Parts: sequence; C-alpha cells; structure tokens
Amino acid sequence: MRRSFLSTESRMAILKALLIIASATVLCACASMRDAAGAHAILAVVGAAVVYPERDTGNTLRDATVVIADGRIVAVGPRDATRVPSGATRIDGSGKWLIPGLVDGHVHFSQSGNLYTRPDAADFNAVVPYVQEVARNKARLPATFKVWLASGVTSVIDVGGPFWNFEVRDAAQKSAAAPRVETTGPLISTVALPQLDLGDPPVVKVDSPEAARAFVAREMPYRPDYIKFWFMHQPGDDLAAQEAIVRAIAQAAHAQHVRLAVHATELEVAKSALRAGADYLVHSVFDEPVDDEFIALMRKNHALLCPTLFVRDGYRLALSNQWQATPEEQRLADPQIVAAMRDLEKMPKDKIPARIAKLMADKPATAPPTVSMQNLKKLQDAGIPIVMGTDAGNIGTLHGPSVFREMKLMQESGLTPLQVLRSATTNGAKAMGRDDLGAIAPGKLADLVMLDADPLADTANLSHAVRVIKGGTVYEPRALLETVR
Repeated sequence: MRRSFLSTESRMAILKALLIIASATVLCACASMRDAAGAHAILAVVGAAVVYPERDTGNTLRDATVVIADGRIVAVGPRDATRVPSGATRIDGSGKWLIPGLVDGHVHFSQSGNLYTRPDAADFNAVVPYVQEVARNKARLPATFKVWLASGVTSVIDVGGPFWNFEVRDAAQKSAAAPRVETTGPLISTVALPQLDLGDPPVVKVDSPEAARAFVAREMPYRPDYIKFWFMHQPGDDLAAQEAIVRAIAQAAHAQHVRLAVHATELEVAKSALRAGADYLVHSVFDEPVDDEFIALMRKNHALLCPTLFVRDGYRLALSNQWQATPEEQRLADPQIVAAMRDLEKMPKDKIPARIAKLMADKPATAPPTVSMQNLKKLQDAGIPIVMGTDAGNIGTLHGPSVFREMKLMQESGLTPLQVLRSATTNGAKAMGRDDLGAIAPGKLADLVMLDADPLADTANLSHAVRVIKGGTVYEPRALLETVR
C-alpha cells in the first residue's frame, strides 16, 4: 500500500475488509503462496518473543505465535491462546526474537560504497572509469537487493539519484528477493556536479523558483515518493533567495501530495529548509547544537530527521586507506565491494590523486561526530521522530550491513536499544508514508526478522538474523548470500 490520501474512515474500511479476507483464508487454509522454499500460503512462527518497538512498556510478548496468510499478519498472541490453522507451515521460534523488518531511510542505489563511486569527491577515473562503475552498479542490483534482505532490511528509501532510480524501484517490485524501495529522482540543488553527469545526472542545478517548479513537474510522471533538495549553502550565497527556491519546490511537491526531503547539514540552512516546508531532513545538523527554534520548526512541520552519523567517517577511513570491514560487513556485504575497499594498496601511485596520497600518508584520526550525536540525543528527548538511515552507497558506507555501524553510533549517542529499533521500524514506516509496515500486528505486511539474541539488550544483536520474512516469503541470510558470491 503506497502512501494514501484516503480518509481515515475509508482506510479503516479497507483494512477491515482485508482482515476479513485474510482471516477466512486462515480458517479455510485454501490459498497458496510461494516462499523461498516453495512452501504454503499460511505460515505460523511459534514460540518466539515478539518485540513491539512502538510501545514504551509491555514491548515484548514471549512465547508468542504469529500467523501469516497471503503476505500479511492475521494473528498475534500467546502461543497457548493463538490457534495455528491446519496445514500451516510452522517455523520454530523457540529461543528467538521477532522484530518488524528494518527500514533504512537514506540510501543511494546509483552509488556502490567503493572508491570509484563519487569522482567529485575522489577522482579515480584513471583506474576505473566512472561510466564503468555506473554500469557495474546497474548490473549488480540483484546482488545489492539481496545483501539488504540478508541484513534484515526489508525496506529502503533512495533519496536521490538519476532518473534510472525509478527503474531500480520497478526492478525491486518485480524481484523475488529485494527490499521494498521508495525513491526520488535527481537531487534538485543550488549546485551542479558535472563529474557525475553521464547524460542522466543525479544532481540538477536550478537558479530560480520557476526552474525549480518546472523540474518538479518533470519528475511527477515517474510517481516519486519524495522530491529531494540538496541544499548547499556557501559563503556569499543569498540564503533568502535559496529559501525561496526550496519553498517553490515544497509547494509544487505538496500540491501533488508528495513530501519534500532536504539535505541540510548546517543549523541555519536546516532552519531555512524547515521554514520553506521540508518534511524530512535526511541528515542531522553537524556544525553546531540545535536550538529551540529548530525544534519548534520540526514540530510545526511534523518533520522527520535521519541523522546519518557514520557516513562522513566512511569517507575519511576509506580515502586514507584505514577502512576495515566489520565482522557484519565481512559476512553480509557484497564481496566485490569489500574487496575493492583495499584497492589503494595495489593501485599505481601515479594514478592516486595527490589529495588522496596525502591522506594515506597522514592517516588522519577519525572520531565519532560529537555534535551530531549530541543533537540526536537532544532531538530524541524532545520527541522529534528519528529515522535510522545510513546514506549507503557513499564511499565507505556499504549497502546492507552499514546499518549496524549506524545503529551502534545511535546507541552511543544515548538512545536506548528500544529507541534505536523504533527509529529503524516504526519511524522508518512513517518516513515511507505507510501504515502497513513497521509493526507486528494483524493487518500489517509480514515483513519480519527473526533474531537469535535480544535486540532490546543491545543494538548489536540486530545483526543476528537467522531468518528474514518479506511479504510472507521466508529467506535465510546465508542462502541469499550464496547466490551473491
């Protein structure tokens, strides 16, 4: 179910009808549904501890049964009080925890995470031409989809790329093993990146509100899930004039019932974006502490915020040749990308850009992003909805298991494991504009992750997926990854 603009009454009527149909299916056990093992229409996960990330208290139901029919959850309750329909395929959840499928609220499928994916930041065209890198990314999409699922991520939001981003969304919808994908088209911006322009640029510069509205109109036939603005404010720029452009984009998007996502990493720029109508800030504020005015603007807009704490260090580590794969990345990431992350060690020295050679020689220290981490805790305490997102695809931030680096930093910022989990499930569903995801409840889509450790004890346990269920289809991470390698 995509973002709906039906009335509450209409949505409830549709939901009730779906539940009646699904319940009848459970009782009759007469439908059929393929899963990864070619099994049945009705599944029952029996004995797991069900986690409710949307609840502050009473957030775990132990020894529970979850019944799934035709891709939706139709029953959740204590094992001894929840009937398993005759003929259902049972999945033993004893000693396991069941959470909603994770959502990454900030990814880029047009980028791979390797050294060659952003020639505007580090130009390695002499080693791997950018056109070759983009072709690889397109061809490798089935593998990229699988590493997301294997990592327990059943939904992602791509917040900016070329127009072929919409083909990525279509490919995911048609694939048997892919996360749900929402997407935007090119980033509308105050700057251009000609280094990335291969005829379908991921970033398009506009100079006026009229040009901005025209580009929004150009995107609308593709049914974007968001419009994205890349708000790059540089010394000497007219902030008021830029804000007028953002306001024109917001008005044009909102008129078509599409929300506006904005990249704005400085406090004054982020405030300007919010004043102009931003719905989703896809980064935290990095330069200084957020203030009461910022929080008030977030509340006024009912805006969401995605902190992306790791991505900057990803660049620093990779480009100074200090990046090391985590155990989760060694196990779950695309092996082609992991292998390429050490290419600086074997690259001819005359093909390494001077700036990168200096970084390799100096090996600058990296440290957690203190200001943005403090801002995250302040915003969480203020009740601002936080959405977990990685900015995966940028250099050093790999698709899939980068979520575990991100969530570790979120917990180190002072968020509880429950709050981190909520940001990656309940609030991720909000970012997607969907009320059929993000929780384990009757009527929701059956996007679930079975873990072998308690996610409310430590966010590190979120990497312990033993099964991933997407739309009622059951996957084993190891089996998924065997087809990637």
